[in-house]
Amino acid sequence: MNKVIYIGDLTLNVSINPDGSAATRVGDRLVEAAMLDSLMGVETIFVGEASADIVGDHIVSHLAKAGVDTSSIDRYSEGVSPVKITAGPQSRPVIHSSFPSEPINPVWPRINENDVALFGSYMVLDKRNHDAVIDILRNARARKAKVVLLPYFDLDRVHRITRVMPEVWDSLEMADMVIVTVDDLAALFPGKDAAKAFKDHILFYCRRCLVLDRDTLTMRFFDGDESWTLHCHPTAITKERWVAGAVAGTARALCEGISDPDEIMAKANETAHSEITASLS
Repeated sequence: MNKVIYIGDLTLNVSINPDGSAATRVGDRLVEAAMLDSLMGVETIFVGEASADIVGDHIVSHLAKAGVDTSSIDRYSEGVSPVKITAGPQSRPVIHSSFPSEPINPVWPRINENDVALFGSYMVLDKRNHDAVIDILRNARARKAKVVLLPYFDLDRVHRITRVMPEVWDSLEMADMVIVTVDDLAALFPGKDAAKAFKDHILFYCRRCLVLDRDTLTMRFFDGDESWTLHCHPTAITKERWVAGAVAGTARALCEGISDPDEIMAKANETAHSEITASLS
């Protein structure tokens, strides 16, 4: 059976509530998508980096409890895992992190034909790690795996988009498909709607792109000169969780050999709307 390999950031997110209590969450859309795919029965591997300390232990164990293979997470000792602290939607996040000077050096996962490799987040754009990630993806392409790019990043870590654009273009060249939200497109290509951003910037590198819009509950799939739109089920889950569910569903569809745009979006919609996505801890 085919498997899914996720490559991205591993962060501990801490939210301080008005009453002084705090809630924690591990990672972002890639981490949650990896856990969802694992919980739904897909063999799932996560490639990333976490410190060899109590925070790193918590992050790795959180993934492992969901059944995700964590053997390709690089456990470094020369720093601390990133912790992002927020105190409400209007507060400016505080990020505590310290990374080694060397690039990420994980145990490479075994990648076979028709496996799916998804990569994204600031970790894969960071100049410290970018070449090492691209080497893994070249190996994935050589083994005829499907490579999917999620060109997103934490805006609190990227204050000037132009500084990461060379790595964005480089990443697009590796991709067989792109999954992006309308917010991601607005950050990368300001002032352009999804169709214009795809035609002017993404299509040159990659002909297939799934655009997710939680605010309008729509998905739009571009394939060359054609496009399809799906109006999704109403849901009360958060934007980030909905996106994670859609990513997990797309990955599972590709893992099952599905290539039809309507069928891919149906699987993404089904997963984003599922009870397991809503209840993910």
